[in-house]
Amino acid sequence: MKIALIQLNAEDKEWQPKLIETLIDKLRDVNLIVFPEYFPFDISTSLHVAVTQIARASRNSGNAAVIAGGLVSVAGRDRNTALLAHQGQIKGEYFKRRLWHEDEVVSGTNGVKFEWENFGCIPLICADAADTESPGIRKSFKEAIALGAGATCPIIVPSYGAWLNEAYWQKPLQDWSNSCQAPVLICGVSGKGQSFVDYDGRSGNYGGGGSGVFWPDGNSPIQRKLRGAHIVDLNSRSIETRSI
Repeated sequence: MKIALIQLNAEDKEWQPKLIETLIDKLRDVNLIVFPEYFPFDISTSLHVAVTQIARASRNSGNAAVIAGGLVSVAGRDRNTALLAHQGQIKGEYFKRRLWHEDEVVSGTNGVKFEWENFGCIPLICADAADTESPGIRKSFKEAIALGAGATCPIIVPSYGAWLNEAYWQKPLQDWSNSCQAPVLICGVSGKGQSFVDYDGRSGNYGGGGSGVFWPDGNSPIQRKLRGAHIVDLNSRSIETRSI
């Protein structure tokens, strides 16, 4: 499987729903295209609008499926949602379960498996993959394995956070990979945003952590911080970067 991680700078001019089709059109030769958390949706987007946007965009993706999402309004309540689209249809929906300073957001209750053609993956969103020392995390590992996580069914994590190149994130992402014996790919943001976030008692700009892939044997994790489409080949463990 070839997976393209779309990495846009924080506050990039291309963080616009109308440009999603242009970005996708450049990546028709891959099997899965993943956007960071909050692209192309935000809190003002209803689930109906989000579904329409990503379904329309995926009509031009060739055989590639598309994962995108963020905060949307569902029946008047805020949900952090990831959607899987393929050839103009929504094939999967996942609601974030581990909330992070998101008091108004309604959490999801279960994991899912996204499937298209002969491929599959297990979606998480940002904090879903963090803090693997918390109670109940082993249950989440077992759930992902039961859903099919493994060598040919990676775990995919759209994210919006910072410090993906530090142990704060690297350790839990590697824990997920080791425990599920599956590649874990996180699609984050390049560049630094102007607003601040708080991680583990530290304040800093959001974004800038980039994207990466962690392997279940713990060898040679790949991480990228620059803007671009980072295409990971799960068979060869190679990565190609394209300008977008």
